[in-house]
Amino acid sequence: MIWMGLLAATVLAGLLWALRGFGRQGLLIALLLTLMTAGGSAYMYWYLGAYEMSLSTEALNALPEEERAYVIAQAAQDEFLARNRVADQDIVNLFQLALELDPNQVTALGSLGIIAFEASDYQQSVNYWTRMLGQLPPGSEQAKAIEVGIARATERANQQLSEKAQLGDATIDLSVALNQAIPESLKDATVFVFAREVNGSPRPLVARRLSVTDLPMTVRLSNEDALMGGRLHQGLAVEIAARLTVGDANGSDGDWMGGPVLLTLKAENTAEIRLKP
Repeated sequence: MIWMGLLAATVLAGLLWALRGFGRQGLLIALLLTLMTAGGSAYMYWYLGAYEMSLSTEALNALPEEERAYVIAQAAQDEFLARNRVADQDIVNLFQLALELDPNQVTALGSLGIIAFEASDYQQSVNYWTRMLGQLPPGSEQAKAIEVGIARATERANQQLSEKAQLGDATIDLSVALNQAIPESLKDATVFVFAREVNGSPRPLVARRLSVTDLPMTVRLSNEDALMGGRLHQGLAVEIAARLTVGDANGSDGDWMGGPVLLTLKAENTAEIRLKP
């Protein structure tokens, strides 16, 4: 884009010099021709850029899945490093896309492990790095470095569990209802209610599955509903949400949502969610 500005300035200066004897009319002619030149350059820049992008996308989609995963993971890693290892959701999504294409993609596993570690999600970091370690030559320098990372993350994960164990358990009495009557297409829908830690891992700490025919009802979320080591404890900040769907817990088009409701947990808590389109 810089060269376009330089081109416009050069054209304008040249025309002003050539038309200097025509006074105000010369100035207007010079400006008009400069705008036409800049506009044409901008069009060419956009057109060629869009064409090049379409070629790149077409070439990427033509690659085998493992190679495509490698390219996506490398691009995400370059962006991750360029931001001084600060990852937003877009970067995380690219790494996860790479893993969907190739579950053993080393760059994605290693980077997601780093992101989880720096977010203090040490158990998730252990999970990613353990999968990565299985893809590395035993005894290699990279394998040894990952083993050190796993040991450190495991130590911190155990410390977190020990600290949380000293905090009392918490329960949530959640009232779930529909905001309006459901259409016939959702008569057999399932309702998932869940709670996840605020600013923590996106996976739920606890979850329950209900039938839409049970609503309205009040359900108690407790550590008996814990998923993958999740735990509700006093002092924990959580967001509570619900999804009405004809698919699975990941959702689908046409789902109804409720929440989120934010709570800092006491020993006993109450909340209300109303599901709507």
